[in-house]
Amino acid sequence: MVSWHADKRIDIRGLVCPYTLIRTKDALKGMGDGQVLEVQCDHEPVARTTIPAFCRQKGYSCQVIEAEGKEWRVLITRKD
Repeated sequence: MVSWHADKRIDIRGLVCPYTLIRTKDALKGMGDGQVLEVQCDHEPVARTTIPAFCRQKGYSCQVIEAEGKEWRVLITRKD
């Protein structure tokens, strides 16, 4: 069992790009250095490609956890 602490959570299930990334960016705007955003999604390209690529570009840490079925939790640690 994986445990983590999220400072903020968003649910973007049912959305596809570009809305998934827009919501993720908006959620990160008010967060500080070291805080963790948990993103719940059901679109595999978003979980495995789009959000991780965005995080690499920004220098944020990103962990993708596959949940049951076709759902993922993406944990993003913001770094300023």
